[in-house]
Amino acid sequence: MSGIEVLKKTKIDKAMQQSKRQYLVGNLALPQELEYLPDDQVEAGITEYQEYTIEKPHYHAVTTEYMFMLEGASKYMNLTTGEEICVAKGDFFIIRSNTTYAQKSKPQTKLIFFKYPAGNDKVVVADNLKVMDWYKHW
Repeated sequence: MSGIEVLKKTKIDKAMQQSKRQYLVGNLALPQELEYLPDDQVEAGITEYQEYTIEKPHYHAVTTEYMFMLEGASKYMNLTTGEEICVAKGDFFIIRSNTTYAQKSKPQTKLIFFKYPAGNDKVVVADNLKVMDWYKHW
């Protein structure tokens, strides 16, 4: 591939109406609504939560995630240290590989993410009582 490739806003918006997460670029193993731009090196996408949303505890064995919060706010709990980190509109943050975490996000939260290296290496871990209670309260 060479040159300039574009995903138009209309196609992105339409796909986001069907799903809370769409990849913009990558070499994806799973189907999605949006016809993404192919790339073997990096994955990038948009996540949008219209309602209060939780993400079950997990970690990435190889991938580091780079994120920029466009709207709203999310809280992350590092399950190894117990630390809670709050990120809001305008914040840029990184979640390093092998960091086990849970996430909760306010309604109307939107972020853009980049994953390097590319690949689906997500490992889901079991909830515990502390995390399940943490989900209940902002």
